[in-house]
Amino acid sequence: MNKITYLDGTRLHRALVAGVNNVLSRQEYLNKINVFPVPDGDTGTNMAFTLTSILDSTKKRVHPRADDMLALIADAALDGARGNSGVILAQFFQGLSDGAAGVEKMTPKYFAKAVQFGAEYAREALAEPKEGTILTVLTDFSNRLIELIQVQSHDFEGLLEQGINEAERSLDNTPNLLAVLKKAGVVDAGAQGFVDLLHGIFNFIKDGDLKSFKIDFQIPEIEVDITNDKGEMEYSEFQYCTECIVENTNINHKDLREALQSEGDSLVIAGSKKKAKIHIHVNEPVKVYDICKKFGAVTGEKADDMWQQQDSVHSHASKKVAIVTDSGADIPEDSGLDIHVVPVRYNFGNVGYVDKLSQTNEEFYQELATNPEHPKTSQPTPGDFRRQYQFLQSHYDSIISIHLPHAMSGTYQSALNASKRVDDSTISVNDGLSASVGLGLIVLRAAEMVKEGKGFNDVNAALPTIFDTTQIYLAVKDLSYVVKGGRLPGWVKKVADILRIRPVLTTKADGSMGAAGVLKGTKNLAEKLSVFVSNKLDPNSTYTISIGHCNVPEDGERLKALIEKNQKNVDAIHLMEIGCALGVHAGPGSLGVGVQKKRP
Repeated sequence: MNKITYLDGTRLHRALVAGVNNVLSRQEYLNKINVFPVPDGDTGTNMAFTLTSILDSTKKRVHPRADDMLALIADAALDGARGNSGVILAQFFQGLSDGAAGVEKMTPKYFAKAVQFGAEYAREALAEPKEGTILTVLTDFSNRLIELIQVQSHDFEGLLEQGINEAERSLDNTPNLLAVLKKAGVVDAGAQGFVDLLHGIFNFIKDGDLKSFKIDFQIPEIEVDITNDKGEMEYSEFQYCTECIVENTNINHKDLREALQSEGDSLVIAGSKKKAKIHIHVNEPVKVYDICKKFGAVTGEKADDMWQQQDSVHSHASKKVAIVTDSGADIPEDSGLDIHVVPVRYNFGNVGYVDKLSQTNEEFYQELATNPEHPKTSQPTPGDFRRQYQFLQSHYDSIISIHLPHAMSGTYQSALNASKRVDDSTISVNDGLSASVGLGLIVLRAAEMVKEGKGFNDVNAALPTIFDTTQIYLAVKDLSYVVKGGRLPGWVKKVADILRIRPVLTTKADGSMGAAGVLKGTKNLAEKLSVFVSNKLDPNSTYTISIGHCNVPEDGERLKALIEKNQKNVDAIHLMEIGCALGVHAGPGSLGVGVQKKRP
């Protein structure tokens, strides 16, 4: 076989496909050895998601020129970048692209110089670069390539082989540079992922055949120690791995970094002057988004709870089933149950938000009451669900996913589509047939069963009964919001206002909203709803109840007190705010009650 002396756009794409496939095959192992900067077990998932976004974007758009292909790759990587290593990798591709500007066919010499750009870009993206990470391996790999092309000419196979040997040496040395790696007995997960990418690319360069390409499915057994000197698991200072994209005509990365740096740690800013990807660990994601809005239009907001991820990774020995829902389920924050929530999104005009992360509930209802633009909700994307499933399948045997009903939202379908793209995992995606505090009760019961030791089949078998024994009753105070959202004709509001009645809504058998009755008068909503709900309860049965309020905590407290006083057959009662998924239609002042009949 002739030696490869150049890479055009088509060859670059094929080589990258091989490299990405190799990383995907190692995803679970990368998750297991992830201890830095936070031991949350998602480096493999984040790198896989970042790289898969490249494959998705380039599947039908392969450019013949190397520079055009790399520009497409860099943009796709930036849009799909997730996690610390994913964003660093995206910035590496941005440097690779800029370093190859004007190059139609990339020779080994051009390639080495482009890699040098990539390594430098990646390092500059971090506010506080750490040695012993992917940055070190990128730098050592790049330096070795530059040394090689300065000495003599090389074909790609010879250049990559020697460059990878240096990358392997650098990888093996990461525990000597970062104490947390040495203590845990592992190499850096991000660096390992980059080396796996190089191996896949090299194997393709060597063999030139994607059909016969062999990927490394071997996952070594390894014990990772992330405890402190007292044998206790340590949590990071900051809870949320927060990300977004900022777009403008001329983004000043230096000013943006200075504005964000004091908010948290692990700050990475990747991209160009027109589009920047932000990654930072913080306790208040909303502050990050507010700062970023001063620099341009903000999209792609994401905030992962790293504390919950650590618990999931290192404390789930008895929890072989992961429970997933969306933020349309209103769940008490202090439930103490292992529930993973994928947020719904909404926007006021051109300004987008992530439910319960971009705004507090109080801020949401304030804007709902004052903004002339009525908000529109949108379901999480299949990509949002796929990334969550990919992370969980590395740490759980199976997944049960319960969501807003298809009659109300596209969330269920989005989750179902995502589940079809996840391999080697048992996933059950369910239409929750309820919303808000009703859906929350359903999810809570499923999570309780898992905590009790019930398995995947047991919980799935119980879901139809849980659905049947759970109801939600929503008293709407101001019908104008339902009308604005297109869920109610304007004339119905006029009639209701004239008659001074307010509907009580519930979910029907298919999950759609319908009327369960009416309340007479527009005042004392809590008292009237309490009586309404009491008339729906069987005095010979026991119930769990969740109360939700739309920015009226006093009314919520009064409703809770009335039910506790008048109902002796309630074994647990929760109080919480109703999120945007239902609140956008219910509006400020509304109250909801979720009722779940306990099994005998």
